[in-house]
Amino acid sequence: MQVVEMKTKLEEKIKVLEKEKSMLLEEVRQLREVADLNEKASDLENEINKLREEVKVLRDKIPQELLQELAEETLAPSSEETEEEESSENCPGCDEEDYL
Repeated sequence: MQVVEMKTKLEEKIKVLEKEKSMLLEEVRQLREVADLNEKASDLENEINKLREEVKVLRDKIPQELLQELAEETLAPSSEETEEEESSENCPGCDEEDYL
């Protein structure tokens, strides 16, 4: 009778240990995933900071007047763009329904 009780207790202990092992393995998997994501985020932040610094250095090498000219050109529409907009607005027979 003692042998049967010992066997039962050991089987129960094994079930408990297997359950704990399973839970620990799942926790390890999740923690590894979090650690990997954290490392990836850190690497991306470093890369972005390097790129920002490079942009700053390159902009400092460009004369300020040239930067202002470029900014003005991008803000003001070109004459071609203005003509295209006007012609599309005044297009006879072109209704908005045609584009839907």
